[in-house]
Amino acid sequence: MIYLGFIHFNDAPDRGQELSSILEVYTHTTPTVVRKNSLTLCYGKLSNVHDMDEIWENASSVLMGRIFDKVQQCSFKKQDFKNVSPLNKEEVLEKIWGKYVYINSNKKVSQFEIVIDSTGQLPFFYYLFSDGNVLFSSDIEIIFKVLSQKPEINWTYLCSYLVYGNSSAIQTPFKSIYELPPACCLKITKNERRTEPFWNPLRSYKTSVPQESDAVGILQATLKPWIEPYKNICVSLSGGLDSSSLVYCLKNIIKEDQTLSALNYFHTSVKSSNELIHARKVCQETGIKLIEIDVSHSLPFDPSCQKQPLNPNKPFPGLIGLRWLENIADHIPIGGSCAFISGHGSDHIFMCSPSKKSVADYIIEKGLKGSKEQLKNITQFYRDPLLSILKENMMSLGSHFFWGCLGKKASKNTQGEIPDWIKQGVHQKTSSDFIHPIYEHLPPQILPGKYEQIDVLYEGLASIHMEMNQVNRTYYPFLYKPVVEFAFSFPTYSLFDKGYDRYPLRKAVSDHFKTEAVWRRDKGETTGILQLGTKNNLAYVLDICLEGQFVKQGLIDREGLHKTIILISNGDIKHLFPFMHLASLEIFLKCWKESSL
Repeated sequence: MIYLGFIHFNDAPDRGQELSSILEVYTHTTPTVVRKNSLTLCYGKLSNVHDMDEIWENASSVLMGRIFDKVQQCSFKKQDFKNVSPLNKEEVLEKIWGKYVYINSNKKVSQFEIVIDSTGQLPFFYYLFSDGNVLFSSDIEIIFKVLSQKPEINWTYLCSYLVYGNSSAIQTPFKSIYELPPACCLKITKNERRTEPFWNPLRSYKTSVPQESDAVGILQATLKPWIEPYKNICVSLSGGLDSSSLVYCLKNIIKEDQTLSALNYFHTSVKSSNELIHARKVCQETGIKLIEIDVSHSLPFDPSCQKQPLNPNKPFPGLIGLRWLENIADHIPIGGSCAFISGHGSDHIFMCSPSKKSVADYIIEKGLKGSKEQLKNITQFYRDPLLSILKENMMSLGSHFFWGCLGKKASKNTQGEIPDWIKQGVHQKTSSDFIHPIYEHLPPQILPGKYEQIDVLYEGLASIHMEMNQVNRTYYPFLYKPVVEFAFSFPTYSLFDKGYDRYPLRKAVSDHFKTEAVWRRDKGETTGILQLGTKNNLAYVLDICLEGQFVKQGLIDREGLHKTIILISNGDIKHLFPFMHLASLEIFLKCWKESSL
Protein backbone atom coordinates (compact mmCIF):
# COMPACT_ATOMS: atom_id res chain seq x y z
CA MET A 1 0.00 0.00 0.00
CA ILE A 2 1.10 3.54 -0.69
CA TYR A 3 -0.58 6.51 0.94
CA LEU A 4 -0.54 10.26 1.25
CA GLY A 5 -2.19 12.40 3.91
CA PHE A 6 -2.61 15.80 5.51
CA ILE A 7 -3.27 16.80 9.13
CA HIS A 8 -4.34 20.38 9.82
CA PHE A 9 -4.95 22.34 13.02
CA ASN A 10 -6.13 25.50 11.32
CA ASP A 11 -8.93 26.25 8.91
CA ALA A 12 -7.70 24.82 5.64
CA PRO A 13 -9.30 24.05 2.28
CA ASP A 14 -10.06 20.41 1.56
CA ARG A 15 -7.02 18.83 -0.13
CA GLY A 16 -8.52 15.42 -0.87
CA GLN A 17 -8.78 15.92 -4.63
CA GLU A 18 -5.27 17.38 -4.87
CA LEU A 19 -3.68 14.55 -2.89
CA SER A 20 -5.66 11.91 -4.76
CA SER A 21 -4.57 13.21 -8.17
CA ILE A 22 -0.89 13.16 -7.11
CA LEU A 23 -1.10 9.65 -5.66
CA GLU A 24 -3.00 8.37 -8.70
CA VAL A 25 0.17 8.74 -10.79
CA TYR A 26 1.59 5.74 -8.91
CA THR A 27 -1.47 3.55 -8.25
CA HIS A 28 -3.28 1.08 -10.52
CA THR A 29 -6.72 2.46 -9.66
CA THR A 30 -8.08 5.76 -8.40
CA PRO A 31 -6.99 6.21 -4.76
CA THR A 32 -9.56 6.07 -1.97
CA VAL A 33 -9.98 9.22 0.14
CA VAL A 34 -10.79 9.09 3.87
CA ARG A 35 -11.72 12.24 5.80
CA LYS A 36 -11.84 12.11 9.60
CA ASN A 37 -11.90 15.27 11.73
CA SER A 38 -8.77 17.19 10.71
CA LEU A 39 -7.27 14.24 8.82
CA THR A 40 -7.36 13.68 5.07
CA LEU A 41 -5.93 10.34 3.92
CA CYS A 42 -5.53 8.94 0.39
CA TYR A 43 -4.38 5.40 -0.26
CA GLY A 44 -3.93 2.96 -3.11
CA LYS A 45 -1.83 0.00 -4.28
CA LEU A 46 1.06 -0.59 -6.65
CA SER A 47 -0.29 -4.10 -7.22
CA ASN A 48 -3.82 -5.34 -6.71
CA VAL A 49 -2.58 -8.94 -6.95
CA HIS A 50 0.21 -9.11 -4.39
CA ASP A 51 -0.70 -6.27 -2.01
CA MET A 52 -3.02 -7.56 0.73
CA ASP A 53 -3.03 -4.37 2.82
CA GLU A 54 -6.40 -3.00 3.91
CA ILE A 55 -7.94 -0.11 5.83
CA TRP A 56 -9.65 -0.36 9.23
CA GLU A 57 -11.76 2.51 10.56
CA ASN A 58 -13.70 3.44 13.66
CA ALA A 59 -15.01 6.67 15.16
CA SER A 60 -11.61 7.91 16.33
CA SER A 61 -8.95 6.16 14.30
CA VAL A 62 -7.74 4.78 10.97
CA LEU A 63 -5.35 1.86 10.52
CA MET A 64 -3.56 0.91 7.29
CA GLY A 65 -1.83 -2.40 6.62
CA ARG A 66 -2.48 -5.95 7.84
CA ILE A 67 -3.38 -6.83 11.42
CA PHE A 68 -3.96 -10.06 13.28
CA ASP A 69 -5.77 -10.99 16.46
CA LYS A 70 -3.26 -11.90 19.20
CA VAL A 71 -5.59 -14.29 20.97
CA GLN A 72 -7.41 -15.91 18.06
CA GLN A 73 -4.28 -16.01 15.87
CA CYS A 74 -6.25 -14.95 12.79
CA SER A 75 -6.89 -11.81 10.75
CA PHE A 76 -8.46 -9.05 12.83
CA LYS A 77 -12.08 -8.44 11.80
CA LYS A 78 -13.15 -4.98 10.69
CA GLN A 79 -16.23 -5.03 12.89
CA ASP A 80 -14.03 -5.85 15.90
CA PHE A 81 -11.93 -2.79 15.10
CA LYS A 82 -15.04 -0.63 15.05
CA ASN A 83 -16.04 -2.01 18.42
CA VAL A 84 -12.76 -0.98 20.08
CA SER A 85 -13.35 2.69 19.33
CA PRO A 86 -13.91 3.63 23.03
CA LEU A 87 -10.53 2.16 24.02
CA ASN A 88 -7.31 4.13 24.16
CA LYS A 89 -4.52 3.35 21.71
CA GLU A 90 -2.62 1.16 24.22
CA GLU A 91 -5.67 -1.03 24.75
CA VAL A 92 -6.42 -1.23 21.03
CA LEU A 93 -2.91 -2.09 19.90
CA GLU A 94 -2.44 -4.62 22.69
CA LYS A 95 -5.06 -6.74 20.94
CA ILE A 96 -3.25 -6.90 17.60
CA TRP A 97 0.06 -7.42 15.83
CA GLY A 98 1.01 -7.05 12.18
CA LYS A 99 2.25 -4.52 9.63
CA TYR A 100 0.45 -1.22 10.13
CA VAL A 101 0.31 2.52 10.56
CA TYR A 102 -2.31 3.51 13.17
CA ILE A 103 -3.62 7.09 13.29
CA ASN A 104 -5.79 8.17 16.21
CA SER A 105 -7.34 11.61 16.53
CA ASN A 106 -8.43 13.16 19.80
CA LYS A 107 -10.76 16.00 18.91
CA LYS A 108 -11.07 17.29 22.49
CA VAL A 109 -7.39 18.18 22.83
CA SER A 110 -6.62 18.60 19.10
CA GLN A 111 -4.03 15.85 19.17
CA PHE A 112 -3.07 13.07 16.80
CA GLU A 113 -1.21 9.93 17.81
CA ILE A 114 0.45 7.89 15.07
CA VAL A 115 1.92 4.47 15.79
CA ILE A 116 3.94 2.27 13.47
CA ASP A 117 4.30 -1.45 14.13
CA SER A 118 7.46 -3.12 15.43
CA THR A 119 8.92 -3.91 11.98
CA GLY A 120 8.14 -0.63 10.24
CA GLN A 121 7.66 -2.25 6.83
CA LEU A 122 4.86 0.18 6.04
CA PRO A 123 6.88 3.39 6.54
CA PHE A 124 5.67 6.80 7.69
CA PHE A 125 7.51 9.92 6.49
CA TYR A 126 6.34 13.45 7.25
CA TYR A 127 6.95 17.16 6.62
CA LEU A 128 6.10 19.88 9.14
CA PHE A 129 4.66 23.20 7.97
CA SER A 130 5.38 26.38 9.90
CA ASP A 131 1.72 26.69 10.92
CA GLY A 132 1.76 23.25 12.63
CA ASN A 133 0.11 21.29 9.82
CA VAL A 134 1.63 17.99 8.73
CA LEU A 135 2.03 16.35 5.32
CA PHE A 136 2.82 12.62 5.45
CA SER A 137 3.29 9.68 3.11
CA SER A 138 4.67 6.17 2.74
CA ASP A 139 7.24 7.55 0.26
CA ILE A 140 9.45 10.62 0.35
CA GLU A 141 9.18 11.20 -3.39
CA ILE A 142 5.40 11.68 -3.09
CA ILE A 143 5.89 14.33 -0.38
CA PHE A 144 8.15 16.33 -2.68
CA LYS A 145 5.58 16.00 -5.47
CA VAL A 146 3.01 17.68 -3.23
CA LEU A 147 5.45 20.36 -2.10
CA SER A 148 6.59 21.01 -5.71
CA GLN A 149 10.14 21.55 -4.56
CA LYS A 150 13.55 20.04 -5.11
CA PRO A 151 14.93 17.80 -2.34
CA GLU A 152 17.65 19.28 -0.15
CA ILE A 153 20.25 16.72 0.91
CA ASN A 154 20.79 16.06 4.63
CA TRP A 155 24.53 15.44 4.71
CA THR A 156 24.43 14.63 8.42
CA TYR A 157 22.28 11.59 7.67
CA LEU A 158 24.38 10.50 4.67
CA CYS A 159 27.68 10.83 6.55
CA SER A 160 26.26 8.90 9.50
CA TYR A 161 25.14 6.13 7.15
CA LEU A 162 28.60 5.99 5.58
CA VAL A 163 30.23 5.42 8.97
CA TYR A 164 27.59 3.38 10.80
CA GLY A 165 25.45 1.69 8.15
CA ASN A 166 21.66 1.20 8.38
CA SER A 167 19.72 2.94 11.12
CA SER A 168 16.17 3.44 12.39
CA ALA A 169 16.61 7.14 13.11
CA ILE A 170 14.09 9.97 12.98
CA GLN A 171 16.28 11.84 10.48
CA THR A 172 16.16 10.98 6.76
CA PRO A 173 18.47 11.71 3.79
CA PHE A 174 16.59 14.96 3.17
CA LYS A 175 16.31 18.10 5.24
CA SER A 176 12.85 18.81 6.69
CA ILE A 177 11.68 15.23 6.03
CA TYR A 178 11.36 12.99 9.09
CA GLU A 179 10.52 9.34 9.68
CA LEU A 180 8.58 7.61 12.43
CA PRO A 181 10.86 4.70 13.45
CA PRO A 182 9.42 1.19 13.95
CA ALA A 183 7.58 0.51 17.21
CA CYS A 184 7.28 4.23 17.96
CA CYS A 185 4.46 6.68 18.58
CA LEU A 186 4.40 10.22 17.20
CA LYS A 187 2.21 12.63 19.18
CA ILE A 188 1.27 15.75 17.23
CA THR A 189 -0.44 18.94 18.33
CA LYS A 190 -0.37 22.34 16.70
CA ASN A 191 2.71 23.38 18.66
CA GLU A 192 4.45 20.12 19.55
CA ARG A 193 5.71 16.91 17.98
CA ARG A 194 7.09 14.18 20.22
CA THR A 195 8.37 10.70 19.29
CA GLU A 196 8.61 7.92 21.86
CA PRO A 197 8.99 4.12 21.70
CA PHE A 198 5.65 2.35 21.86
CA TRP A 199 6.94 -1.20 22.36
CA ASN A 200 9.82 -2.61 24.35
CA PRO A 201 10.83 -6.16 23.30
CA LEU A 202 12.28 -6.71 26.78
CA ARG A 203 8.79 -6.77 28.24
CA SER A 204 8.42 -10.47 27.43
CA TYR A 205 11.46 -11.39 29.54
CA LYS A 206 10.34 -13.28 32.65
CA THR A 207 6.69 -12.49 32.01
CA SER A 208 6.13 -15.59 29.89
CA VAL A 209 7.54 -19.10 30.21
CA PRO A 210 9.36 -20.22 27.01
CA GLN A 211 8.76 -23.86 27.85
CA GLU A 212 4.98 -23.39 27.45
CA SER A 213 5.53 -23.31 23.67
CA ASP A 214 8.45 -23.85 21.34
CA ALA A 215 9.84 -22.01 18.34
CA VAL A 216 7.89 -24.18 15.89
CA GLY A 217 4.56 -23.38 17.54
CA ILE A 218 5.27 -19.64 17.62
CA LEU A 219 6.52 -19.59 14.02
CA GLN A 220 3.55 -21.50 12.67
CA ALA A 221 1.05 -19.38 14.61
CA THR A 222 2.73 -16.28 13.14
CA LEU A 223 3.03 -17.60 9.59
CA LYS A 224 -0.45 -19.08 9.24
CA PRO A 225 -2.54 -15.87 9.22
CA TRP A 226 0.11 -14.01 7.25
CA ILE A 227 0.17 -16.43 4.29
CA GLU A 228 -3.58 -17.15 4.36
CA PRO A 229 -4.64 -14.93 1.38
CA TYR A 230 -1.76 -15.87 -0.95
CA LYS A 231 -1.87 -18.49 -3.71
CA ASN A 232 1.92 -18.95 -3.87
CA ILE A 233 4.35 -18.96 -0.97
CA CYS A 234 8.03 -18.85 -1.91
CA VAL A 235 10.89 -19.04 0.60
CA SER A 236 14.36 -17.67 -0.07
CA LEU A 237 16.19 -20.87 0.90
CA SER A 238 19.92 -21.02 1.53
CA GLY A 239 19.69 -24.38 3.25
CA GLY A 240 20.84 -22.83 6.53
CA LEU A 241 19.00 -22.92 9.84
CA ASP A 242 16.75 -19.89 9.45
CA SER A 243 15.33 -20.41 5.97
CA SER A 244 15.15 -24.19 6.43
CA SER A 245 13.11 -23.73 9.61
CA LEU A 246 10.58 -21.67 7.67
CA VAL A 247 10.25 -24.33 4.97
CA TYR A 248 9.58 -27.09 7.52
CA CYS A 249 7.05 -24.93 9.37
CA LEU A 250 5.27 -23.78 6.23
CA LYS A 251 5.00 -27.29 4.78
CA ASN A 252 2.75 -28.24 7.71
CA ILE A 253 0.36 -25.28 7.49
CA ILE A 254 -0.25 -24.48 3.81
CA LYS A 255 -3.74 -25.15 2.48
CA GLU A 256 -4.60 -27.50 -0.37
CA ASP A 257 -5.07 -24.63 -2.83
CA GLN A 258 -1.71 -23.05 -1.96
CA THR A 259 1.67 -23.83 -3.51
CA LEU A 260 4.89 -23.80 -1.48
CA SER A 261 8.24 -23.52 -3.25
CA ALA A 262 11.78 -22.44 -2.41
CA LEU A 263 14.33 -20.34 -4.25
CA ASN A 264 18.10 -20.70 -4.01
CA TYR A 265 20.63 -18.46 -5.75
CA PHE A 266 24.26 -19.40 -6.27
CA HIS A 267 27.31 -18.68 -8.41
CA THR A 268 28.82 -21.74 -10.04
CA SER A 269 32.42 -20.55 -9.66
CA VAL A 270 32.21 -18.96 -6.19
CA LYS A 271 32.17 -21.86 -3.73
CA SER A 272 31.56 -19.72 -0.64
CA SER A 273 28.15 -18.65 -1.99
CA ASN A 274 27.09 -22.03 -3.35
CA GLU A 275 24.85 -23.74 -0.80
CA LEU A 276 22.75 -25.55 -3.37
CA ILE A 277 23.44 -29.01 -1.95
CA HIS A 278 21.96 -27.98 1.42
CA ALA A 279 18.88 -26.38 -0.15
CA ARG A 280 18.28 -29.49 -2.24
CA LYS A 281 18.42 -31.66 0.86
CA VAL A 282 15.74 -29.59 2.63
CA CYS A 283 13.46 -29.61 -0.41
CA GLN A 284 13.94 -33.35 -0.82
CA GLU A 285 12.91 -33.91 2.81
CA THR A 286 9.85 -31.68 2.53
CA GLY A 287 8.89 -32.62 -1.02
CA ILE A 288 8.65 -29.08 -2.37
CA LYS A 289 9.94 -27.55 -5.61
CA LEU A 290 13.32 -25.80 -5.56
CA ILE A 291 13.92 -22.93 -7.99
CA GLU A 292 17.68 -22.83 -8.70
CA ILE A 293 19.10 -19.50 -9.90
CA ASP A 294 22.64 -19.12 -11.18
CA VAL A 295 23.50 -15.48 -10.53
CA SER A 296 26.61 -15.54 -12.71
CA HIS A 297 24.91 -13.12 -15.10
CA SER A 298 23.50 -10.74 -12.49
CA LEU A 299 26.46 -9.69 -10.37
CA PRO A 300 26.65 -6.68 -8.05
CA PHE A 301 26.98 -3.42 -10.00
CA ASP A 302 25.54 -5.00 -13.17
CA PRO A 303 23.23 -2.42 -14.78
CA SER A 304 19.58 -2.54 -13.76
CA CYS A 305 17.05 -3.49 -16.44
CA GLN A 306 13.89 -2.16 -14.79
CA LYS A 307 12.78 1.27 -13.67
CA GLN A 308 11.25 1.31 -10.22
CA PRO A 309 7.95 3.15 -9.72
CA LEU A 310 9.41 5.28 -6.91
CA ASN A 311 12.82 6.52 -5.86
CA PRO A 312 14.30 4.73 -2.82
CA ASN A 313 13.46 6.43 0.47
CA LYS A 314 16.88 5.78 1.94
CA PRO A 315 20.25 4.37 0.86
CA PHE A 316 20.80 0.68 1.55
CA PRO A 317 23.46 -1.87 0.50
CA GLY A 318 21.03 -3.65 -1.85
CA LEU A 319 21.31 -0.73 -4.28
CA ILE A 320 24.61 -2.13 -5.53
CA GLY A 321 22.87 -5.36 -6.53
CA LEU A 322 19.73 -4.18 -8.32
CA ARG A 323 20.19 -6.52 -11.30
CA TRP A 324 20.72 -9.37 -8.86
CA LEU A 325 17.49 -8.52 -7.04
CA GLU A 326 15.64 -8.23 -10.35
CA ASN A 327 16.88 -11.68 -11.39
CA ILE A 328 15.53 -13.19 -8.19
CA ALA A 329 12.21 -11.34 -8.57
CA ASP A 330 11.89 -12.65 -12.13
CA HIS A 331 11.92 -16.23 -10.79
CA ILE A 332 9.29 -15.74 -8.09
CA PRO A 333 6.23 -17.83 -9.01
CA ILE A 334 3.60 -16.09 -11.14
CA GLY A 335 -0.01 -16.96 -11.79
CA GLY A 336 -1.65 -15.46 -8.75
CA SER A 337 -0.63 -13.67 -5.59
CA CYS A 338 2.72 -14.54 -4.05
CA ALA A 339 4.32 -14.01 -0.64
CA PHE A 340 8.12 -14.04 -0.81
CA ILE A 341 9.50 -14.95 2.61
CA SER A 342 13.01 -14.58 4.02
CA GLY A 343 14.61 -16.19 7.08
CA HIS A 344 16.64 -13.05 7.71
CA GLY A 345 16.31 -11.93 11.33
CA SER A 346 16.67 -15.19 13.24
CA ASP A 347 20.36 -14.56 13.75
CA HIS A 348 19.45 -11.16 15.24
CA ILE A 349 16.78 -12.19 17.73
CA PHE A 350 18.39 -15.50 18.77
CA MET A 351 21.84 -13.84 18.74
CA CYS A 352 24.16 -15.39 16.22
CA SER A 353 26.78 -15.17 17.48
CA PRO A 354 25.91 -15.40 21.19
CA SER A 355 26.65 -12.49 23.47
CA LYS A 356 29.95 -12.84 25.26
CA LYS A 357 28.28 -10.92 28.10
CA SER A 358 25.80 -13.76 28.68
CA VAL A 359 28.08 -14.94 31.50
CA ALA A 360 27.47 -11.64 33.29
CA ASP A 361 23.72 -12.15 32.82
CA TYR A 362 24.00 -15.60 34.38
CA ILE A 363 25.94 -14.35 37.43
CA ILE A 364 23.50 -11.47 38.01
CA GLU A 365 20.50 -13.80 37.90
CA LYS A 366 21.84 -17.06 39.32
CA GLY A 367 25.02 -16.25 41.19
CA LEU A 368 28.47 -17.75 40.87
CA LYS A 369 27.36 -21.38 41.09
CA GLY A 370 27.48 -22.81 37.57
CA SER A 371 29.07 -19.68 36.09
CA LYS A 372 32.35 -21.50 35.46
CA GLU A 373 30.58 -23.82 33.03
CA GLN A 374 28.94 -20.86 31.30
CA LEU A 375 32.31 -19.17 30.92
CA LYS A 376 33.82 -22.37 29.53
CA ASN A 377 31.01 -22.78 26.98
CA ILE A 378 31.25 -19.25 25.61
CA THR A 379 35.06 -19.43 25.52
CA GLN A 380 34.92 -22.65 23.51
CA PHE A 381 32.32 -21.18 21.16
CA TYR A 382 34.47 -18.17 20.27
CA ARG A 383 37.84 -19.90 20.74
CA ASP A 384 38.96 -16.73 22.49
CA PRO A 385 41.37 -16.60 25.43
CA LEU A 386 39.57 -17.26 28.71
CA LEU A 387 41.10 -14.17 30.31
CA SER A 388 39.77 -11.91 27.54
CA ILE A 389 36.15 -13.05 27.92
CA LEU A 390 36.41 -13.05 31.72
CA LYS A 391 37.65 -9.46 31.66
CA GLU A 392 34.79 -8.34 29.40
CA ASN A 393 32.23 -9.91 31.73
CA MET A 394 33.82 -8.43 34.84
CA MET A 395 33.62 -4.97 33.28
CA SER A 396 29.96 -5.58 32.42
CA LEU A 397 29.24 -6.64 36.00
CA GLY A 398 30.95 -3.52 37.31
CA SER A 399 28.88 -1.29 35.04
CA HIS A 400 25.71 -3.06 36.09
CA PHE A 401 26.21 -3.00 39.86
CA PHE A 402 28.19 0.19 40.42
CA TRP A 403 27.53 2.60 37.57
CA GLY A 404 24.14 1.50 36.26
CA CYS A 405 23.06 1.36 32.65
CA LEU A 406 24.77 4.21 30.79
CA GLY A 407 22.53 3.83 27.74
CA LYS A 408 23.50 4.05 24.12
CA LYS A 409 24.17 7.74 23.64
CA ALA A 410 25.54 7.55 20.11
CA SER A 411 25.73 5.33 17.09
CA LYS A 412 28.56 2.87 16.93
CA ASN A 413 30.49 1.45 14.03
CA THR A 414 29.90 -2.30 13.84
CA GLN A 415 31.59 -2.86 10.51
CA GLY A 416 35.23 -2.83 11.58
CA GLU A 417 38.03 -0.35 10.97
CA ILE A 418 37.13 2.97 9.33
CA PRO A 419 39.42 3.60 6.32
CA ASP A 420 41.69 6.64 6.07
CA TRP A 421 40.01 7.76 2.84
CA ILE A 422 36.98 8.83 4.88
CA LYS A 423 38.04 12.37 5.78
CA GLN A 424 37.55 14.13 9.09
CA GLY A 425 34.75 16.19 7.60
CA VAL A 426 32.58 13.08 7.47
CA HIS A 427 33.08 12.41 11.19
CA GLN A 428 32.27 16.04 12.00
CA LYS A 429 28.96 15.71 10.18
CA THR A 430 27.85 12.44 11.80
CA SER A 431 25.08 12.65 14.39
CA SER A 432 24.65 11.05 17.81
CA ASP A 433 20.92 10.94 16.99
CA PHE A 434 21.50 8.36 14.24
CA ILE A 435 19.89 5.72 16.45
CA HIS A 436 16.46 4.36 17.32
CA PRO A 437 14.67 6.35 20.07
CA ILE A 438 14.41 3.27 22.29
CA TYR A 439 17.92 3.87 23.60
CA GLU A 440 16.73 6.91 25.53
CA HIS A 441 14.00 4.87 27.23
CA LEU A 442 15.60 1.57 28.21
CA PRO A 443 15.11 0.51 31.83
CA PRO A 444 17.95 1.19 34.30
CA GLN A 445 20.46 -1.56 35.02
CA ILE A 446 19.46 -3.67 32.04
CA LEU A 447 21.28 -7.01 31.85
CA PRO A 448 24.49 -6.59 29.76
CA GLY A 449 23.66 -9.47 27.42
CA LYS A 450 20.07 -8.30 27.01
CA TYR A 451 21.30 -4.83 26.14
CA GLU A 452 23.43 -6.37 23.41
CA GLN A 453 20.39 -8.34 22.21
CA ILE A 454 18.51 -5.03 21.84
CA ASP A 455 21.42 -3.70 19.76
CA VAL A 456 21.38 -6.68 17.43
CA LEU A 457 17.58 -6.64 17.06
CA TYR A 458 17.46 -3.00 15.96
CA GLU A 459 20.34 -3.54 13.55
CA GLY A 460 18.21 -6.30 12.02
CA LEU A 461 15.10 -4.11 11.85
CA ALA A 462 17.06 -1.30 10.19
CA SER A 463 18.27 -3.72 7.52
CA ILE A 464 14.74 -4.56 6.26
CA HIS A 465 13.27 -1.07 5.92
CA MET A 466 14.67 -0.49 2.45
CA GLU A 467 13.57 -2.43 -0.60
CA MET A 468 13.57 -1.79 -4.32
CA ASN A 469 10.93 -4.38 -5.22
CA GLN A 470 8.07 -2.13 -4.15
CA VAL A 471 5.42 -4.23 -5.89
CA ASN A 472 6.14 -7.66 -4.36
CA ARG A 473 7.84 -7.06 -1.05
CA THR A 474 9.77 -9.54 1.08
CA TYR A 475 8.38 -10.66 4.46
CA TYR A 476 10.51 -11.45 7.51
CA PRO A 477 8.65 -13.66 10.02
CA PHE A 478 11.56 -13.81 12.46
CA LEU A 479 11.28 -10.06 13.00
CA TYR A 480 7.53 -10.03 13.60
CA LYS A 481 6.36 -9.17 17.09
CA PRO A 482 5.23 -12.62 18.37
CA VAL A 483 8.49 -14.29 17.33
CA VAL A 484 10.68 -11.47 18.67
CA GLU A 485 8.93 -11.53 22.03
CA PHE A 486 9.35 -15.30 22.17
CA ALA A 487 13.08 -15.07 21.47
CA PHE A 488 13.51 -12.27 24.02
CA SER A 489 11.76 -14.32 26.70
CA PHE A 490 14.86 -16.55 26.94
CA PRO A 491 17.90 -15.65 29.05
CA THR A 492 20.85 -14.88 26.78
CA TYR A 493 22.76 -17.82 28.27
CA SER A 494 20.00 -20.18 27.06
CA LEU A 495 20.37 -19.15 23.43
CA PHE A 496 23.44 -21.34 22.90
CA ASP A 497 24.29 -24.81 24.12
CA LYS A 498 26.52 -27.76 23.21
CA GLY A 499 28.53 -25.51 20.89
CA TYR A 500 25.49 -24.37 18.87
CA ASP A 501 24.08 -20.87 18.53
CA ARG A 502 20.29 -20.28 18.19
CA TYR A 503 19.86 -23.47 20.19
CA PRO A 504 16.12 -23.14 21.06
CA LEU A 505 15.28 -22.82 17.37
CA ARG A 506 17.52 -25.68 16.23
CA LYS A 507 16.23 -28.06 18.88
CA ALA A 508 12.55 -27.26 18.34
CA VAL A 509 12.70 -27.73 14.56
CA SER A 510 14.86 -30.86 14.83
CA ASP A 511 12.58 -32.49 17.42
CA HIS A 512 9.34 -31.50 15.70
CA PHE A 513 10.24 -32.53 12.15
CA LYS A 514 12.82 -35.25 12.89
CA THR A 515 15.49 -33.59 10.74
CA GLU A 516 19.23 -33.16 11.13
CA ALA A 517 19.43 -30.42 8.49
CA VAL A 518 19.13 -27.63 11.07
CA TRP A 519 22.25 -28.73 12.94
CA ARG A 520 24.46 -27.47 10.14
CA ARG A 521 27.17 -25.17 11.54
CA ASP A 522 28.68 -23.52 8.46
CA LYS A 523 27.11 -20.54 6.74
CA GLY A 524 27.52 -19.33 3.18
CA GLU A 525 28.49 -15.76 2.41
CA THR A 526 28.43 -13.50 -0.63
CA THR A 527 31.73 -11.65 -0.28
CA GLY A 528 33.21 -13.52 -3.25
CA ILE A 529 30.28 -12.52 -5.48
CA LEU A 530 30.63 -8.87 -4.43
CA GLN A 531 34.35 -8.94 -5.23
CA LEU A 532 33.67 -10.49 -8.62
CA GLY A 533 30.96 -7.96 -9.40
CA THR A 534 33.32 -5.11 -8.54
CA LYS A 535 36.02 -6.56 -10.81
CA ASN A 536 33.67 -7.16 -13.75
CA ASN A 537 32.16 -3.66 -13.48
CA LEU A 538 35.32 -1.83 -12.45
CA ALA A 539 34.91 1.09 -14.86
CA TYR A 540 31.38 1.80 -13.63
CA VAL A 541 32.38 1.41 -9.96
CA LEU A 542 35.31 3.81 -10.35
CA ASP A 543 33.15 6.33 -12.15
CA ILE A 544 30.27 6.35 -9.66
CA CYS A 545 32.55 6.43 -6.60
CA LEU A 546 35.48 8.60 -7.73
CA GLU A 547 33.28 11.10 -9.58
CA GLY A 548 30.51 11.00 -7.00
CA GLN A 549 29.10 13.62 -4.66
CA PHE A 550 31.19 12.65 -1.63
CA VAL A 551 34.43 13.23 -3.54
CA LYS A 552 33.06 16.48 -4.97
CA GLN A 553 32.10 17.63 -1.46
CA GLY A 554 35.66 17.00 -0.30
CA LEU A 555 34.56 14.32 2.17
CA ILE A 556 36.49 11.44 0.58
CA ASP A 557 40.17 11.14 -0.35
CA ARG A 558 39.95 10.18 -4.02
CA GLU A 559 43.33 8.50 -4.28
CA GLY A 560 42.86 6.40 -1.13
CA LEU A 561 39.41 5.28 -2.27
CA HIS A 562 40.80 4.38 -5.70
CA LYS A 563 43.36 2.10 -4.10
CA THR A 564 40.73 0.40 -1.94
CA ILE A 565 38.47 -0.30 -4.93
CA ILE A 566 41.35 -1.84 -6.88
CA LEU A 567 42.29 -3.99 -3.87
CA ILE A 568 38.68 -5.17 -3.42
CA SER A 569 38.42 -6.05 -7.11
CA ASN A 570 41.52 -8.24 -6.60
CA GLY A 571 40.16 -10.03 -3.53
CA ASP A 572 41.21 -7.83 -0.58
CA ILE A 573 38.09 -7.15 1.53
CA LYS A 574 39.59 -5.12 4.38
CA HIS A 575 37.36 -2.07 3.86
CA LEU A 576 34.51 -3.81 2.10
CA PHE A 577 31.66 -2.41 4.24
CA PRO A 578 32.64 1.28 4.00
CA PHE A 579 33.03 0.78 0.25
CA MET A 580 29.56 -0.80 0.01
CA HIS A 581 28.07 2.06 2.02
CA LEU A 582 29.70 4.69 -0.18
CA ALA A 583 28.72 2.96 -3.42
CA SER A 584 25.10 2.59 -2.29
CA LEU A 585 25.06 6.27 -1.26
CA GLU A 586 26.27 7.38 -4.67
CA ILE A 587 23.72 5.17 -6.45
CA PHE A 588 21.01 6.57 -4.17
CA LEU A 589 22.02 10.15 -4.97
CA LYS A 590 22.19 9.31 -8.69
CA CYS A 591 18.61 7.94 -8.59
CA TRP A 592 17.33 11.17 -7.10
CA LYS A 593 19.42 13.39 -9.39
CA GLU A 594 18.03 11.67 -12.47
CA SER A 595 14.48 11.96 -11.13
CA SER A 596 12.12 14.44 -12.73
CA LEU A 597 11.47 16.07 -9.37
